[in-house]
Order: sequence, then structure tokens, then C-alpha cells
Amino acid sequence: MLIGVVAVGEQAVALVISGRLVPDRDPVPGGIAARLAECGLELHPVKTRLVYCKDENRPGSYEYEQFTFLGYTFRARQSYSSVTAKFFVSFSPAVSREALTRIRRTIRGWRLHRRSDMTFQEIVAHINKYATGWIAYYGRFYKSQLHAAFYGLNDFLVKWARRKYKTLKRRKKHAWAWLIGIASRYPLSLAHWRLGVRPT
Repeated sequence: MLIGVVAVGEQAVALVISGRLVPDRDPVPGGIAARLAECGLELHPVKTRLVYCKDENRPGSYEYEQFTFLGYTFRARQSYSSVTAKFFVSFSPAVSREALTRIRRTIRGWRLHRRSDMTFQEIVAHINKYATGWIAYYGRFYKSQLHAAFYGLNDFLVKWARRKYKTLKRRKKHAWAWLIGIASRYPLSLAHWRLGVRPT
């Protein structure tokens, strides 16, 4: 698979071409570079590379065996076949580390634990406004990999509750019990709870 960066005017555009290419040969097949040149385009000399799509049928090893595209990292992953009831290795996408970092940074930026002016219903609406979209996009493949983005969100909710309610201010365990109780009664109210990241 060829992963390239093409300059279009002042913009850089990612290019992914799938094919039966061998990484230890010419790193940029001449035919592809020539065809792009006909269109007035040029592959970046450093950022363009061949990636070996390692899987069950391609067990070899090469310098580049993964790439990130549109927020997904494509690499060899363990998969399960419901047909054969066996695990196998496939070259598949999952949310990238960079995307997880961006999501966590956005969540921290909300500073939910300081929003005691908001009701719990308003907090839920605010979280779902963003989390539903993230899960719909990044959760299409290997959904469990997305859990890491939301692990800290329940902590923020507990901190919010301790700041919001005087009876929970100095009682952290009770605040967690309060949140666990809500999650058990209304498990579908928050998008990340529906994903499986519930307080325990």
C-alpha cells in the first residue's frame, strides 16, 4: 500500500493507494509518480512511503507496517471470526492515539468539575453533543479502543457532583456511589456509558 502526501496548491492532501507492491523495491513506483506529475501534482519526497499490510497471510516484516489516515491507525490487529470461531491477525483500522489525545484534551477543556452552575441534565446534554459524534465516527472499528478517551470523564462527573451538592462535598465514596446509582438506573443516558465506560 502506498501512503503519500501530495501538494495541491498550498494544501497538503493525503493519498492512499492499495495494491500488490513490495516494500523492499523502489519506495515510490515510478508509474504513480509520473501519473501524478501529468496532473500537476508531486509526491512529498520524505512523507511518501510503502506500508506493508501485515496480516495472517502476510507474516513478513518491513520498516513500515502501519499508517494513520483520517483519525484511524491501520495496522496488524487480532480479530475474531464468528464463522471459524477462531482468532486471526488482520490489517485493520482503529482510532489513532492522536485522535484519542484530541478527544481527552477537549474533555479536559470543558472543565466540567467547575460547572456547578449547570444541572446534571445540562451536563448530560453537553457531553452527548460531542461524545455521540466521536463514537459514531471512531467507533465503527474496534470500538473498545475508544474506551481510553472516556475513562476520565466519570471522574469529572464525580468532581462535579461533589462541588454541586453539599452532602457529597467531603464524601468521595458517596459521590461515586451516587454516580454508579444513576448509571445503573439510566445506563443509556450518557453516550460513553452506552459505549461501555460506566462508573464502577
